[in-house]
Amino acid sequence: MIANEDTKVKSTEEIDLNLEKPKRYYVVMHNDETTPFDFVIEVLIQLFHHTQQTAIDMAQKIHNEGQGIVGMYYMEIAEQKVEEVTRASRANSFTLACSIEPAE
Repeated sequence: MIANEDTKVKSTEEIDLNLEKPKRYYVVMHNDETTPFDFVIEVLIQLFHHTQQTAIDMAQKIHNEGQGIVGMYYMEIAEQKVEEVTRASRANSFTLACSIEPAE
């Protein structure tokens, strides 16, 4: 069916959808006294794609300061990263934990 001129509607009014840019969140890894240093490094390499040296530096910072930012993602990805860390940690009988904080 072909529309004719009578069925066309023109709008000169602009529509403001008030769309905001998606917010980003930090994934924060927390120190504990039971998870081995090597496991933390492996998690940082495998799940967060850090280099060996960056992972070592981050693991040391987390150990010394009690926590550290290991990545910044959109909400759904940040939640997935926390879930992946928790699952890997528990599968190996460790208590390593992560949380999410707004990156504002």
